[in-house]
Order: sequence, then C-alpha cells, then structure tokens
Amino acid sequence: MRLFFAVHTGEEMAGQAWRIIQDSGIRHAPWRWIRPENYHFTLKFLGEVDEKLIPALHDAARRAASRAKPFRLTMGGIGGFPNLDRPRVIYYGIDEGFGELSDLATLIEDECETIGFKRESKRFRAHLTLARVKRPVPGELLDLLRIFPPLDETAFLDVDGFVLMSSRLTSSGAIYEETGRFDLGR
Repeated sequence: MRLFFAVHTGEEMAGQAWRIIQDSGIRHAPWRWIRPENYHFTLKFLGEVDEKLIPALHDAARRAASRAKPFRLTMGGIGGFPNLDRPRVIYYGIDEGFGELSDLATLIEDECETIGFKRESKRFRAHLTLARVKRPVPGELLDLLRIFPPLDETAFLDVDGFVLMSSRLTSSGAIYEETGRFDLGR
C-alpha cells in the first residue's frame, strides 16, 4: 500500500486555486491539472508500505502530533520545480506558516525513523502541487504561468491536524483514501 502523511488544503483554498486555474486561459497544456479534491501538503512520502505497519505509523503520528501546536498557513504565488522556466511541477508556495509546517514534517520524520523508515534526503519544500509537467512547456504557456494570480487573503488554512493517506495510481490520476487523522497538541 502506497502511503504518505499530509495536511488537507480545505475547501476555500482548494476552490479558489481551482477557480484561478479554470479562469487562466491555459488550454492544451503538456500537463493535467490536479483536481481540487486531491490538493494537499505532503509532510512525508513513505512509498510502498506493508499494511501491518499501519498501527505503528498511527502511533508515530500521534506522538508527532502531540508535540506540535495548531498554526495558520497562507499561500504565496505560483512557482515551479526546478524553476518556472522549465517546470516539472507547478505549484503555489506558502507565505505564512512554512516554518511550522516544516517543523511538523520534521517531527513526523523523526518518529518514522524510530520505527525503521528512512529519513528523507532532500530538504523539506512545502508547496501545493497544481500539476506535474510531462513535456517541455511552450513559451506562451510559460508567459501565462508567470502572471498567474496568487490566492487572496481568504485562502488561509488553520492547520489543527494531519492525515495518513493511501494512494492508488490510476490512468485518470491518483485516488486517495484517508487511513488516519491526528490532531495537533493532543
């Protein structure tokens, strides 16, 4: 079973991002937009995991959650990995709450390591993935991406917990299922 820890975006943030995408005028792009019901902030990707380890992961997540306090996330502007000139991933960045989200990811990373999961070698880069790019992006689409509007001040998220999600890949995209929720500060 393919698993990861994440924070859901919430309806306001997801809805606003999706409306901006729909209004962007970007058609026939070399990517498929991720649907708003699948928006999330990944805290730790675990990969393929034996189902027998889920109880240990739940215990690790509860320990991490108990050591974190609720916080607020606000969104920044559009970005791309490795950059917006040659994106492989198109995303919205985080303005406020990045440090707290990073700290939460570190707590989860620490707890997962105690039960045998390997630490992530890359530094944590929280973002809201909008699309994964499959082919080079034509210049006119890059120009449209560069002027992509940010989410407005109503698109904040009060983070009070996180989830363990399973992911099943299909030809029409990933299907996610929540396998546990963990409240911060408890």
